[in-house]
Amino acid sequence: MPWLALPFGDERKDSLMKKFKILEIPSLIVIGPSGLTLTRDAKSHLLVHGADAFPFTEETLQELEKKLDEEAKAWPEKVKHELHERHELVLARRHGTTGTYSCDGCEGLGSSWSYRCEQCDFNLHPRCALGKDKKEEATDESPAGYACEGGVCRKA
Repeated sequence: MPWLALPFGDERKDSLMKKFKILEIPSLIVIGPSGLTLTRDAKSHLLVHGADAFPFTEETLQELEKKLDEEAKAWPEKVKHELHERHELVLARRHGTTGTYSCDGCEGLGSSWSYRCEQCDFNLHPRCALGKDKKEEATDESPAGYACEGGVCRKA
């Protein structure tokens, strides 16, 4: 990670948790060089963009979202998937606090875009939905622009 962080067990943790009203761990709050809080939810930005989200400025995040939206234009609008044969999955843009979801394929967290079944609330990461048939699984190739690490699929 290209930013400064408190080491694990730092004694300042308790006072910062109170100041920022931290309710869940892990949390990532970004404070800029001026001392102003840039974002209280850097975790979701990392989920979508990885370390490219640094320095977490509004301009950087808007540019990354714009780039991801352009990539999504090449994805099919609807897919059928073996994990959910009952209905078609529709490409959906996730926004705001409802933007994060759990992928029903790999069980990792996702954000920004998903293939979703509105009838069943079934969600797949674009990588999981567009991904691999059984022959391709052995090669472990990801669709262009996506990587999965630790159960989380994100823009590579």
